Amino acid sequence: MDATVSAVDDRLRAVGQRLVDRHPEWESLLLRARDGYARGTVRLRWLANRLRYAAPPAPYRLLSVDPAAIERTVPVPGPKFKHAGVVVGGDWDRGGDRFAELDVFRAYERHFEAGVPWQETAFYDRVVDQIEAGSPQWGCRSQREFDERCDRLDTLYDRIAADGYRTQAELRDGAASDPIEGDDDHDRRALKTERFKHEIAVHVGRDGELLFADGRNRLSIAKLLGLDAVPVRVLRRHRRWQAVRDAWVRGDPVPAAHRAHHDLAGLKRGDR
Repeated sequence: MDATVSAVDDRLRAVGQRLVDRHPEWESLLLRARDGYARGTVRLRWLANRLRYAAPPAPYRLLSVDPAAIERTVPVPGPKFKHAGVVVGGDWDRGGDRFAELDVFRAYERHFEAGVPWQETAFYDRVVDQIEAGSPQWGCRSQREFDERCDRLDTLYDRIAADGYRTQAELRDGAASDPIEGDDDHDRRALKTERFKHEIAVHVGRDGELLFADGRNRLSIAKLLGLDAVPVRVLRRHRRWQAVRDAWVRGDPVPAAHRAHHDLAGLKRGDR
């Protein structure tokens, strides 16, 4: 099923981008169509999970976690909706880099703590090289556009430092815009899957480890500011960890080390 979803999504994205390039006025309509398709895919997975698991994953639930607890990265390619609510075994949760070693986090450290300009970081050089090679990054098709995005990263950092961390729903319901996406992003945040794209996303490994998936800008800022907690969305879970969730709900024994886990919070404990 996942392979089929991936192929269909890739075709839809390619066709959609060509249509938007030719008819920019269609962008809102196409975004809504894609949102409906993504939500439908996630809902089908959620319904299937309700039949399989005692504690079916809630694909849009946000957990409050300590950003310092997210130490390792396990990138899984593709749009987030392809992984929302997925439970899978195997070794996908092994390996990966440490978040602190990513060039983007090192650039944040140098820029915000040592005052080094973005343009003097390895992260900046890598992204500009990719853009000039014909691969747009974060919607930037030129170095000038990327420079403007770096300016918005400064705004995001200052806003979180001054006002605290806000979810995308809070930004949508309030007067503040998302500094990264700009003032014209309000329509996108009205769409569920578009809004959740901009939340920090994690996976949960076999032993309950929180593994970084997406949202490196916000997670970097949260770590540097020493925030106690940030909202994160869980995408995929390892099958062994899902077994712990199911055991908790059924009232079966659960290792003491897991009982205070963020991903068990809010799940009703069964009685035996």
